Amino acid sequence: MSRIEGHEFPEGLWYQAAEHLWLRPGEPDGSGRQVVTVGLDALGALALGEVVYVQLVERGLDVRAGQPLGSLEAEKMVRPVLAPVSGTVVEVNDELQAAPRRLNTEPYGGGWLVRIAAGAWDLESTGFLQAAAEVEAWVRQELSEHGDRR
Repeated sequence: MSRIEGHEFPEGLWYQAAEHLWLRPGEPDGSGRQVVTVGLDALGALALGEVVYVQLVERGLDVRAGQPLGSLEAEKMVRPVLAPVSGTVVEVNDELQAAPRRLNTEPYGGGWLVRIAAGAWDLESTGFLQAAAEVEAWVRQELSEHGDRR
């Protein structure tokens, strides 16, 4: 686990900087597509504030990168969750309906959002940050531009 200025960013994840999402590639599905778990990173959760409601799409939906997967409602704002990769939503974290604050308390654990069987993971993952130095540089830039929101 990397701690950057007090914020946690687990190693072994891929990060989509623009939407503050993390991605964890898992085992391929039966057709060989990479199943990717998607969640909101620590800075995204902090900027959003205390999450009070989560709305996510149904499993089985085919999505394209950039297409809405749902929305997160907090005391400060409502924000859409956009698909970081194209593919099929194979699982939705239904527990977030009853306990949306898990996004704040367990962003990298029980606060995951969806799992997507990505159709072109090798191609689409090239735009994500993964190396520790890349992630650290991005986090430091975000903090310098937006300040520490704690």
